[in-house]
Amino acid sequence: MRYTELPLTELLPVKTLESLSAFLADPRYCPDDGAVPCFFDIETCGLSAKSAPVYMIGAVQPDDRGTYLFRQWCAERPSEEPALITAFAESLPSRCRLLHFNGTTFDLPFLRDRSNFLGLPPFPTPLSLDLYPPFRRLKTLAGLPSCRQRDLEPLAGYDREDPYDGGTLIRFYSEFVGLSKCNLAAAEARFHDLARHNREDLLGLVSLCRLLPCLDIAQTPVEHAEIYSYESDAVTLLLQMPVAWPESLTLHRPVSRFLTLTSEPSRPDITLSADGSGRILLRIPLLTEPAKHYFDNYKDYIWLTHENRAVHRSVASLVDRSYRRAAKRDEAFEWSRGELLPQTGDLFSPSFVLQKKDLCRLFPARELPKRPDLLPAYAADLLQLFGKGN
Repeated sequence: MRYTELPLTELLPVKTLESLSAFLADPRYCPDDGAVPCFFDIETCGLSAKSAPVYMIGAVQPDDRGTYLFRQWCAERPSEEPALITAFAESLPSRCRLLHFNGTTFDLPFLRDRSNFLGLPPFPTPLSLDLYPPFRRLKTLAGLPSCRQRDLEPLAGYDREDPYDGGTLIRFYSEFVGLSKCNLAAAEARFHDLARHNREDLLGLVSLCRLLPCLDIAQTPVEHAEIYSYESDAVTLLLQMPVAWPESLTLHRPVSRFLTLTSEPSRPDITLSADGSGRILLRIPLLTEPAKHYFDNYKDYIWLTHENRAVHRSVASLVDRSYRRAAKRDEAFEWSRGELLPQTGDLFSPSFVLQKKDLCRLFPARELPKRPDLLPAYAADLLQLFGKGN
């Protein structure tokens, strides 16, 4: 059996290591319960634990000094599988938390079933954190074709070199075992491919930890906000928040998800991204659709029948009786004029609506620069649109 061990500092950039430290210290993901976190990933010769052996296991674990190490065990021939599984199981602290990507449905059951099939002691059942479920939201938020780990890694800034999938690696492992008996140089080339794939699976998984705080952005306080730019089609706010946002990550929320748009041609999005310095930017599209501001008490208004608009009763004496009547509830409104911005409540006024059933309301964009004191609250208001329930 072949074993490899390297300090994680030699494999990942400082920014990723800093994000890893913040992730491991965050009680939302790793509670301070004494469990030692351990990332892991397995490589198998198929999907059935009854017929397909495990040939490689990779892990990122702390050593006795708290330094994180990349560790990798490889069965150089199928007969070494029991030693492989045993070595990994024995490397786990007595109280640990296994972190993995979809390991709840594959890796962990596979190791338990193979241990049973091989007559080994039961595989440990430590605490577990599957990182796959929260990332499923990125398929919508980031516009991904799927939520495979490979699709997510570029968003975290991880650039994978390995071009192969798991199916190809099964063939490579068979070639590695065969070549080990007759052509050591060719066997080493195949081992390089096998080891690189597993190593990049682990390093990519660790890199994904950078994304989790971004997915919880709706629950993160906005410490400061200011107008970054005011363009013809959008306003961008610069946000100060306790989140290290990867420059490669942009989240989208279509305005049409919260507003009944009819005439906007391009289905504008609210977006969250970062500039080259890592500062968080919230881009909000300017809307020009006709919207209504409903008055608080419709009984205080009259309807001008020739002009088809509502005015306050205080001017009723100036209008001939034949040209006015009491306004109905749905008639006591005024139309918007100019550009509008969305909000989920009534932080800015006057507040307009497209349809009363909409999740968002609108307000005149000209009001935004007038109230810099409200910008953090407004940003926090819009960030709720990126929450789990939306």
